[in-house]
Parts: sequence; structure tokens; C-alpha cells
Amino acid sequence: MSDTPTIESKSIDWVPLAERKGKPSTLFPLWFMSNANLTTLATGMVGAALGASLLTSLLAILSGTAVGTVFTAFHSAQGPQLGLPQMIQSRAQFGYRGVVVICAVVVFSIVGFNVFNQILAADVLTLTTGADVPDLWYVVITALALALAIFGYHWIHRFQTWLTWVFLATFGVFTVAALIWSDIPDGQLGLGQFTWAAFLVQFGAAAAYALGWAPYVSDYSRYLPPQTSPRKALFYTYTGVFVGAAWLMALGALVAALMAGASPLDAVRKAADDIVPGSGLWLLVAALPGLITVITINIYAASLELITMVDSFRAVRPTRRLRVISCSVVAAAGLLGAMLST
Repeated sequence: MSDTPTIESKSIDWVPLAERKGKPSTLFPLWFMSNANLTTLATGMVGAALGASLLTSLLAILSGTAVGTVFTAFHSAQGPQLGLPQMIQSRAQFGYRGVVVICAVVVFSIVGFNVFNQILAADVLTLTTGADVPDLWYVVITALALALAIFGYHWIHRFQTWLTWVFLATFGVFTVAALIWSDIPDGQLGLGQFTWAAFLVQFGAAAAYALGWAPYVSDYSRYLPPQTSPRKALFYTYTGVFVGAAWLMALGALVAALMAGASPLDAVRKAADDIVPGSGLWLLVAALPGLITVITINIYAASLELITMVDSFRAVRPTRRLRVISCSVVAAAGLLGAMLST
């Protein structure tokens, strides 16, 4: 990637053919790691909190994720064909200014997700370092996520690919070990206490989580060559989102069954420590980069939405400086929200 600019200059403008490169297979690690994080794991514990058995939660997670991912994957195929951010494409459906409403909803939801992700990442740092200074952790987390968002598209893809291997070497081993050595409580692998309420809430949470990427998924495929097969773009996006989300939600359901009533971080730490004493904190440390990069994914996408909103009322020059400012505004909003929430 030596010919890649250090800091991306494109934002809402069309990506010229000369700058199009890459393979659709790079969409798998991007979307796998965007979903393979502790926030996703916590989402998989929703059913257990309502009394669902492990089997009930797994059925809801797999079916909900499978349904929600369909719409996300189809949108991803648009990126290589048009070379434009998704909300710019959506002006055709919602109108030049009508799209502002959609953008505003997406930006607010992204900032909200980032607040939660930052709180969770700060809790990881507090647990692993013993230093209970959440405001400091929020600043550090935001700075790292913002820096990667400013570097932009190609560097985000590259980091997600690296982190995929790190994740497989840590949570992959933990998952296999948990399945082999954990003693799953009686009744957790049956449907004896099945309730539709618990099933549907977990199904809805899984489907909404997978569907949540749909408004900006093609932002991360728009640099691919226009001759990229839509079928391949759809396939690698679908499998990345589905495998990452279903795996981590299922793992969340498993640790919830093993550690009833524990918080997501405590459940993971205790489950790992039961297998190899002392490994729990190291597993949480390994999960921290994934939390930071998902904040990056959200900052980058929301910055494009923000520029689109401004451009809908007054035409702007989509310069590198404007993109940096937009990323900084979104990051600052998430930082402020996290600080005010504690």
C-alpha cells in the first residue's frame, strides 16, 4: 500500500477510476472485526437476562443475524458500482435535501453507539490497569479512534485485517476451550422453559445489530473497481457481518449461561480464568483494539453523513481539511457524551 496517501483526501466526492483498487475479499475482515467485539458479545446476553436458555438464545441469534445481514450486504454491493458514499447515493431515493433527515438519524445513532463503546472500552482499561480514571480513558480511546479515522479508508481496511488474525488467535482459542472444558448448566441446552418474549427480544436485538450497518456499509466498498462482482461484494460482506456478529453473540449467550447475572466483562474474565487462571485480563486486553476500531468505523461513516448534511443546503468543497474537521466533530460528540454519562 505504498501508493496510498497517508491521509485520505476523498469524502463525499466520487472516487476516480485511477484510484480504485482492492479485492472484494477485503470486505470480510473489515466487517468481521466490526462485529467481533465486546459490544456484540453483550448483545448476545440479552436473551439470558430475560430467562432464555442457551439453546433459545442461539436460535434467536442465528436467525436474527441471518435476516438482518441480508439488507446490509445488498447495500455493500452498490459501493463499487457508483464510487460514492451511501447517503450521496440515497439522494436519488430521498431527495437532495430529504436525505438530511436520514443522515441526522444515522449520525445521532452512531454517536450513541460510540458513547456505549467508549464506556465499555474504558471499563476494560480500568479492569486491566486498576486505574479508575474514566475521563482519561475516554480521551485516549477517542484520540486513537479519531487518528485512524483521519488516516481513512485504506488504513481502516488494513487495521481490520491485522486485527482479524489477533482475534482468531485469542478469542478463537478461548471459544474452543470454553466449548470443550466449560460445564454448561442443566437445562441450558433445551427448550423446556422457552418463552416467545425472550426469543423475540433476542431475535430483534440480533437483527437490528446486523441491520445497523446498512445506512453506511457501501462507504467501505466505494474504492473497489467498478468491475467488482456485486455477488462477491455481497458474499464477503454478508459472511463478514454474519460470522462476526453470530459468533460473538453466541459467545455472549454462552458466558451468560455459565456466569448467570455477571456483567459482560466480568463474565468473559471469569470464564477465561476458569479455563486458564489469569488469562481473563489478557483476553480483555486483546479485545480492546477491536472496540477502538469499531469506534473508528463509526466516526468515519458519520463524518461523511455530516458533510452530506451540510452540502445538501450549501455546496462544499470536499477537501481533506473538511473531512478531518468532520471526523473531529463526530469524535468530540461521542467523547462529550461518554464524559456526561459517568
